[in-house]
Amino acid sequence: MKKIKLIIFSLLTIVLWTNTVNAASFNMSSKTSSVAPNGSFTISVGGDCIGRVNLSVSNGTLSQSSVWVEQNYVSIKVTAGGSGKVTITATPATGFSDSDANIYNPGSRSVSVNITSPSKPNTSGSADKKSSDNNLSSLSINIGELSPKFDKNKTEYTLNLPASTEKIIIEGKASDSKAKITGLGETKLSVGNNTIDIIVTAENGSKKTYTIKAYVDETPLVYLNYKDDKIGIIRNVSSIPTLEGFTNNELNIDNNLITIFTKEDISLIYGINEKGEKSFYLFNKDNHKIEDKINQIKINNKDYLISERDNNKNDTININETEITCSKLNSDNYCLLNVLKEDGTIKKYLYEKTENTIQLYNEFKACPEAKSENQNIIIYVLSSIIVLTTGIIVFLIYKIKKGVSNEKTI
Repeated sequence: MKKIKLIIFSLLTIVLWTNTVNAASFNMSSKTSSVAPNGSFTISVGGDCIGRVNLSVSNGTLSQSSVWVEQNYVSIKVTAGGSGKVTITATPATGFSDSDANIYNPGSRSVSVNITSPSKPNTSGSADKKSSDNNLSSLSINIGELSPKFDKNKTEYTLNLPASTEKIIIEGKASDSKAKITGLGETKLSVGNNTIDIIVTAENGSKKTYTIKAYVDETPLVYLNYKDDKIGIIRNVSSIPTLEGFTNNELNIDNNLITIFTKEDISLIYGINEKGEKSFYLFNKDNHKIEDKINQIKINNKDYLISERDNNKNDTININETEITCSKLNSDNYCLLNVLKEDGTIKKYLYEKTENTIQLYNEFKACPEAKSENQNIIIYVLSSIIVLTTGIIVFLIYKIKKGVSNEKTI
């Protein structure tokens, strides 16, 4: 009997041990206990179980709202809120089971992570020891004179320079030897307005900017003859109207560089006459001479270059607020324009003012002759009709007279 009890006890022990080893489990854990505001971390959900787990979060967001676990652990990314504590809850869905497909209802699991701001090292003591001096003790240039005179508390200066100036050298010194300066040394200048910034950075990082507004005289250095006028070549390229499809190039004339604008066989310069009027001019690169005055106009969103060449009438017409030389036809609304083409040739275009239209003009020389011939034909036809009518009338009169004569004879 004792042996039988011992056997039964042993069997029960084995069964209970087996069930303990294979017991289902469901857990959730976080890899961190704290996170920075709006920071991210990862949680793990799963265990020795099978089924879908629904996830919810307070004071944060989840990368996904549910996962499927199958005797494994699944990682989910969590993004925390701005402060406080973020809490994630995992709840098994209906049909959750253990590894043997037995219904398993372990209940929800939760995990919380504190949201804490990272501690900042106390550097106030060392920062207070660094200098905040971002002043210049001197500022000078190698040409011209700053206005007003340098004062470390004044940060804006003007400088007027002659037309031939291409560069200046700026020198300066900081009040504090530990401060850093940028903007000193040689600076290239453009014709017209230039802005130069000298920045002083103190040891503690604070900055101060000194500004020099340098103006280089725009007076032309090269003058060319055109008819009875002298044309000065404009040097400030930024003030020149845009030419679509043209490229900028430089040409040396009498040791001075001028800007020319080229497109296929056309070379243009931009100049100012003695009256102060600015315009483009057709330029010959070989002999350095101006050949023609060119006006740029836009009609129906297309650019046209209008030439004064071969214009005998020397009429003018206003097109889009630009006065253009042309040859007017019988009406003030029509005008023949000489348009400069890309190959350097001049083509005549007919401009109609009321509709603001332009089209290629063909001088059909045969048309006046045809008109004259038509007029001659009409004259011939009318003459023939008159002659024929006269003949008929004479014939009828003759017949009438002859009939009267026969009656008298009888």
